[in-house]
Amino acid sequence: MVTRRTTKRPSVSRQRQGGPAPGQVPGGRTAPSQAAPEGGASLEPEAVPAQEAAAARAPQPRNAADLRASQPAGGGGDMRQVRRVVAAWRWRGVVAFGALMLVGGLVGLLFFARPAVSEAENRMLTPFPEFGAGQFLSGQFFTDLSLWYADTYPLREPMVSAALAMGGMHGIQPATQMIGGNRTSDALPTGETQQGDAKPTHEHNVAAPEAKARAAELESQITDGVYVTDGACYTLYYFDDGATREYAGVINDAAKLLGDEATVYSVLIPTNAGVMLDDKTLEDLGVPNQGQAIDYFYSLMADNVVTVPTYDTLREHNDEYLYFRTDHHWTQLGAYYVYESLCKVKGIDPAPFFDWEEKVYAPFWGEYDGVADLASFEPDSVEARIPQGTNTMKYWTDDLVPETEVEGPVVADFSDMQDDDANKYNCFVCGNQPMSYIENPAVTDGSSCLVIKDSFGNPFVATMVDSYQHIYTLDFRFTSQKLVDFVREHDIQDVIFENVIMFAGTYDAVDLLSSIVYPDGQADGQPAAQEGASAEAGESDASTAAADA
Repeated sequence: MVTRRTTKRPSVSRQRQGGPAPGQVPGGRTAPSQAAPEGGASLEPEAVPAQEAAAARAPQPRNAADLRASQPAGGGGDMRQVRRVVAAWRWRGVVAFGALMLVGGLVGLLFFARPAVSEAENRMLTPFPEFGAGQFLSGQFFTDLSLWYADTYPLREPMVSAALAMGGMHGIQPATQMIGGNRTSDALPTGETQQGDAKPTHEHNVAAPEAKARAAELESQITDGVYVTDGACYTLYYFDDGATREYAGVINDAAKLLGDEATVYSVLIPTNAGVMLDDKTLEDLGVPNQGQAIDYFYSLMADNVVTVPTYDTLREHNDEYLYFRTDHHWTQLGAYYVYESLCKVKGIDPAPFFDWEEKVYAPFWGEYDGVADLASFEPDSVEARIPQGTNTMKYWTDDLVPETEVEGPVVADFSDMQDDDANKYNCFVCGNQPMSYIENPAVTDGSSCLVIKDSFGNPFVATMVDSYQHIYTLDFRFTSQKLVDFVREHDIQDVIFENVIMFAGTYDAVDLLSSIVYPDGQADGQPAAQEGASAEAGESDASTAAADA
């Protein structure tokens, strides 16, 4: 390649042509001073900038492709290339997301792979809803179906476990923390109430399938308000005046419907927070004194409802192992002290609980192992005592299907259980079953009771076995039985409503209990006439009962 050189012209000519001033090179830079030869003309070549020289030496583009290739970085050609790459990755992302959704949908169709129990959360999952024309037409069936689908998704368990594992990576957890509890408690009424003035004010005629679906919603409230401190989790109770009055009204109606056929007892259990925490802490947390709340519940109940003291009984023993640290339930020891209180009210002697054979199942990680980081906690142990009269029972997985009857132990032997994550609390009365029956051959006086319970009733029932010949249980969350019919069919003498206060004070619990208490067709929640309650009463008494209703 030939490099052009420009001969330096006389300064006068450069100035006239608009060239650089003397002593400058093109571009405005000052050239090194040189002595001009005689005659005023320079014979040295003019200095050329390095950039211009390099550009001159570079090959010239011969076509459009060469022109695009010669564009500097960040130019139009590169931007078009970047856009093409981004578009390709976007398309790959759409395809990958679509494939993931397709696989997820196919997994969701694996009905045979759906779990019934969550080991990570230590709870029963929502059962498949029963189909009925009424539920189908009202849309409730599809609501329950969606709840079942979400709760039993085949990959839900590993995802929950992964979420819990990720939660444990958040670093050092504070010794005291609050989980959930974005709720407020109503103020406890301070004035006197008229005994038995509570009446249901809205419709409670809930069909059994809907009631069973509501049980899952009720269970979810367990973790809505957990106070973690000093190596233990405490379940908080939020007072709801409206739901409290409704609950008391349903119990009053149950007593009214049964009349003289059976005695109705109310046993309200405080949560561990109410018994184990001091009043100042509860006040700081914005929750009420549960002893006062239980007194208010009882003040709304009619004279023919026998109320059993529980709060003061448990507070007197709160230095003992009454509640678990990692679970919302109580121990069998706590249940025994309330059973003792029931015996005092009934005027009978309690069974010699401390003489019974004891089994200890450890370690036990409870419900809150799926909610809080319990790595630093001391694990619980389940201390179970076996009743002397009998340790045999029957239960039904579907209380409307006789063929689902199963025989099992009142207190199961979990001594050989190797799974540390298993729910060992289920050793009592075979866990949460819709219906069960215990016959104690050591008691022959014909005594009988029906315990309408939640999961707190499991060790409670196991503790009271030696006080009755016949013990029936209905789990109010899962049963499809009707109270009056059941009492008459089995010649029940005592009907014991056992509920933990955090459930009793909710509208979900009211609806579930109403599905048991009220006969079909009671749309306004008021008790119907007691048909056949007394053969001698005749039509006159039946008319009076209907008028009172």
